[in-house]
Amino acid sequence: MAWESVLVSEFQRLQSSPDAHRRGRKFEELLERLFQNAHFRVQRNPGTARPRQTDLLASYGDTWYLIEAKWEKAPINVDTFDAVRSRMERAVPSAVGVIISMSGFTDTVIPEVEKFRGKQPILLIGPKDLLQVLRAPESLANLLRIKREELMVHGRVHLSEETTRRARRRSVSDLPAAALTVLGVDQQPLPYVTKEGGFAGLVFAHDLPDVDWVIAGGRGVTLDLPVSRIDERGLIDLVHTLNSMGWTTSQPSWSIRQLNVGWHGTGAREFVGVLAARAERYQDLPEEEVHHSEQVTYFDTCAGGGFYTLSADISTDGSRVTGCNVSFQLVGVPVDVHPLRHLFEQYDAMPVGFFRPLAGASVTRGNLEADEPLQAVGYVVSSDTFPDGALVGDLAGSAAGSDPPERWVTGIVARNPYFKADGALTPEGWPSVLATSEVIVCALRSHHPLTKIPDAYSLVSWERARTSDAEVFRPVADW
Repeated sequence: MAWESVLVSEFQRLQSSPDAHRRGRKFEELLERLFQNAHFRVQRNPGTARPRQTDLLASYGDTWYLIEAKWEKAPINVDTFDAVRSRMERAVPSAVGVIISMSGFTDTVIPEVEKFRGKQPILLIGPKDLLQVLRAPESLANLLRIKREELMVHGRVHLSEETTRRARRRSVSDLPAAALTVLGVDQQPLPYVTKEGGFAGLVFAHDLPDVDWVIAGGRGVTLDLPVSRIDERGLIDLVHTLNSMGWTTSQPSWSIRQLNVGWHGTGAREFVGVLAARAERYQDLPEEEVHHSEQVTYFDTCAGGGFYTLSADISTDGSRVTGCNVSFQLVGVPVDVHPLRHLFEQYDAMPVGFFRPLAGASVTRGNLEADEPLQAVGYVVSSDTFPDGALVGDLAGSAAGSDPPERWVTGIVARNPYFKADGALTPEGWPSVLATSEVIVCALRSHHPLTKIPDAYSLVSWERARTSDAEVFRPVADW
């Protein structure tokens, strides 16, 4: 039986015990095993605070924790808090106090903890906190880190009483605007492309880095960040968090899929806005074609080489997100892992954070023996600028003139030439999940001005990469 199951089973037996004295002693023993299983060094009844008794003294790295365990009928009040403070004065000078209470805490304790946080930090663990770490002891160190950070940095007590992570509302202006604009055939801007489709964890990419394209031998690495207990606001907050760490560019791409329809677009700011505008996207959908959840796949590149996908299923009311995972592919294990470590700590995922070498090539490529004609139903136009502010394509500048800078088409939205085609009729290596997608979003091998639309386009090749739970596809067209 797993340690987690043993600890939870014993905890449940203690809950039904009528002997309060025996339960208190066994509770200390249970906590000792919990901290040991979480890789803390633990001592029971240490003499560090003599003549007062201390339940447990534990250390993790260079941090010492003085732990007081209480299983009372009534919530813990300031008397227990004062007693722990007194023990801390006699204990290790830099120790952090921890009060674990199965009956919770009175309202008078919280302001006292916040008042003395600078001189004698004391962390509070309630029944829901405890059950969480009994189920996953490896999360204990991170829970204590989060509680200490909340207390010392933000001046507030952290108690895990909510079942869903709280996410604060952030302005979309914090996110970079898209450097790519989708236009219809009439050359008018579109918020996204809406066409027939179906569930498929696939997203089109304008640019797909190859993490194996480096001088050194070997393969790249993959790293997954599973994110749980969030709603739609939490998912949006995750995008903001990735952006705050420098992992959001101006050219991400995304797809949102329902039972028989797909929405495809570009830009982090635009992605967040479209998520929130679900009612607008659904207003013309027949009720029988609305599944209870929609599938989201988001793609962006990382500074220093690499990319990631963010995948999730969102309930149609936005209240529940399941299967949320950020899957990185990097050129190797970074020398400085602190940014990734901070991200994993924030989402309580340290125990599951492992770099794994890719078993094969990150990016695979395919070519057509003969170019496949494409029907363009939209254009992808770049709004990137040179350092002097001129748009890409405005090579001559406009020193003399008043002519607006030329806009350049760097991709097209085209009808899928293999829409609903039998697998035997598609090219070798073509993604089978695209059979339900009415359109494909292609990068152009040769760019052209928006004012000079060519007579025809053709599909010439493609690139594709698989992350843990998504596929990134970059079809390439030419004219």
